[in-house]
Amino acid sequence: MEMFEINLTSVVQLMSFLLLLYVLKKFLYDKYFEITDARKEKIEGEIKKAEDLRKEAEELKKQANEELMKVRERAEEIIRKSKEEAENIINDAKKRAENEANKIIISAKEQIERERAEMISEVERKAGEVAVVLAMKILKGTLDEKAKKEYLMKILKGSEK
Repeated sequence: MEMFEINLTSVVQLMSFLLLLYVLKKFLYDKYFEITDARKEKIEGEIKKAEDLRKEAEELKKQANEELMKVRERAEEIIRKSKEEAENIINDAKKRAENEANKIIISAKEQIERERAEMISEVERKAGEVAVVLAMKILKGTLDEKAKKEYLMKILKGSEK
């Protein structure tokens, strides 16, 4: 027995096998590889599309964060300016109130000084009248000590009113 005997059955089997391979390749393998290649391309396309969408989403997120930071900065600037304006308004109001108070104080001091001057003038006038009356009484010789005191008290009470 030879190791490899070739007989007609073996040749027919070999030809049948080759024919089967040809038919499988023609109708099955080519279509299978065509379908798997198409599927592979579709999956790769979807992966690329998903990656592009992810990158776009990251870019949009980055832009949104930048916009948010800008909005926050603007809000902080508005708050800072508002506080400054409020402080300026308060300071202006304080200055106006101080100025008004100073004007009132000055006016009151001037009025007090006028009234003081009027009172001094009135006292001087009354003192002059008293001096004249006393001098006249002394000159007439009719004024005694008791009468002098009563007259002076009367004049002083009248000047207090």
